[in-house]
Parts: sequence; structure tokens; C-alpha cells
Amino acid sequence: MGKNQNDKEEIIENLSHIKTLINHKQDYGKQAAPYFIVWGCVWIIGFLISSTGSISVINMTWILLAIVGWLFSGITFLRQKRNYPMPKFLNNQFKMLWIGFLFIFYIFVFLIGSKLLPLSFHHLALYSFLLISILYILLGIVLTRTIFFMGLWLIVLGTATYSFLSDYMYIIFAILGGGCLLLTGILLNRKGIKNE
Repeated sequence: MGKNQNDKEEIIENLSHIKTLINHKQDYGKQAAPYFIVWGCVWIIGFLISSTGSISVINMTWILLAIVGWLFSGITFLRQKRNYPMPKFLNNQFKMLWIGFLFIFYIFVFLIGSKLLPLSFHHLALYSFLLISILYILLGIVLTRTIFFMGLWLIVLGTATYSFLSDYMYIIFAILGGGCLLLTGILLNRKGIKNE
């Protein structure tokens, strides 16, 4: 009986969420916008400094930017979780997404640790760029094709820049990579994500 009641509650919650998606098409875009804006700014500042500064300045800059970015993201996540609780089925999709991403991250770490991938600051910039791109592709599978295509764009940009314009990699990552994330965040904040 209790299991039956829980199933009914979950079905009602899922139907309520579908109704919310239909009636409020822009909510999830507006909720995702702050993350794009903050990480776009982090990328712009971090990669621009990486193109000009010394290694100690670059390392300190990225550490500070990462702390600020993750702190802001954590506060935003907790605030959104309290004000806009996520339905169980979407929450389960996000759990699977993070498990998949952590598995991909583990593969990168394993390949670097076993020296199958080279390790240098120049390569770490590319690896981080590609990992974030993969994260956006995974997010796009759960949320919307706009974010999915942003992840594809970042992968193409990262690999093409590394292959053909390696001397200008940090500037291109800052302007085109960070700029696109920032612009996407601004557009999502204004218009949200259309229900697809």
C-alpha cells in the first residue's frame, strides 16, 4: 500500500513538472543563465591572464577564479534547489549525468597518470576546455539542444584552435569560448529555454 501511494505521488509530481514545463517554458533557461554568465567571465579573465602572465600568476589566478566560480555556483544551486525543487525524474537524470561526467573525468586522469596523454599547462588548458565541452553536451541531453550545440561548438573550437592556432589558443579560448558562454547566459537570462 505504501509503495502504491509513493508511486501515485511520484506520478502526480512528474505530471505537475510536465505541466510546469509547458506553462513556464523559460524557467530552466533563466535558472541556467547565471552559471553560463559566471563561468563565461571566469574563462575570459583566466585565459586572458594565461596569455600574458607568468606561471605563478596564472596558477594563482585560476585557483582564485575557480574558488569564486564554484562558490557562486554552489550558492546559486542551493538557492534554486530551495526555491524551485527539482522533480525526482529530472533529479535522477542529473545524477546519471554527473556519474557519466565523473567517469569521463576519471578516464582523462587515468590517461594523464599513465602518461598516455602529455601533461603540461598548455595541454591542461585544452583538457579542461574539452571536459567542460563534454559537460555541456551532457547537460544539453538532459535540458535543451541549445546547451548541447554549445558543447559541440566548444569541442570544435578547442580542437581546431589547438591544431591550427596553438600560439593564440588562450586568446581564442577567452574571446570565443568565454564570450560564447557569457553571451549564451545573457540570452538565456532574457529569453529562457523554449520547451523543445
